Amino acid sequence: MSAAEVASAIESVDEWLNDRFDHLQKLSEDLIALLTLDDSGRLDLGEGVRRRLRALAVRYLADNAVVDGCGLIFAHSALSFERGHLEWWVREDESRFARYSFGVVPGADRYYDYEHHEWFIRAFHEGTPALVGPYIDYLGVEAYVLTLTVPANVAGVRVGAIGNDIQVADLEAELLPVLQRSGIEMALVGRHGNVLVGNSSQLLPGVLVPDTLEGFARKRLGPEGADVQLIYRTDG
Repeated sequence: MSAAEVASAIESVDEWLNDRFDHLQKLSEDLIALLTLDDSGRLDLGEGVRRRLRALAVRYLADNAVVDGCGLIFAHSALSFERGHLEWWVREDESRFARYSFGVVPGADRYYDYEHHEWFIRAFHEGTPALVGPYIDYLGVEAYVLTLTVPANVAGVRVGAIGNDIQVADLEAELLPVLQRSGIEMALVGRHGNVLVGNSSQLLPGVLVPDTLEGFARKRLGPEGADVQLIYRTDG
């Protein structure tokens, strides 16, 4: 395996990650452009606004086949009611998309306390892009997913996060061929040392790798703050 081939694999994965966040940032800009704050600094989420949000999200899903769901996740502090709110759309099949209704009333069945999830904390409180997972999807489809988020700001006020989900199976379809062509063990690793996608049985999604792994080098990829690294074997 030549240094040039390793560099090519790293460049391809880095380009893919940056492209995914670029697409998400463009979605964020389009969605945010539809939102306004009332005199009390709270969001206007009238029916007309929500219809236009839906149109943008559906177009995004149609144009980005790797994405399983997308939308806005609002901080409680940005809303005029004492509960959470998400405007989130999911892919039902290749041509059908639907809004998903989450349990946002505390104490109710399937209550989704999303403000305590890492992908929300990092985008909303820390103001950075985030890539979190893999974990079992809340929607109950028994699929491992990754969640990518960016901060959502309206008129200079942080109101929540904008994100999308990618199933690990779709991530593998996109990146595993690139890693396999490298001819050496490689894996994309998240912030906490968890494998996102790898090309060997020792580096399966969800496997934890230590900060220092003998015989492997590391390269940080994607946008700053996403905390994603590619690890690759150097002693083989």
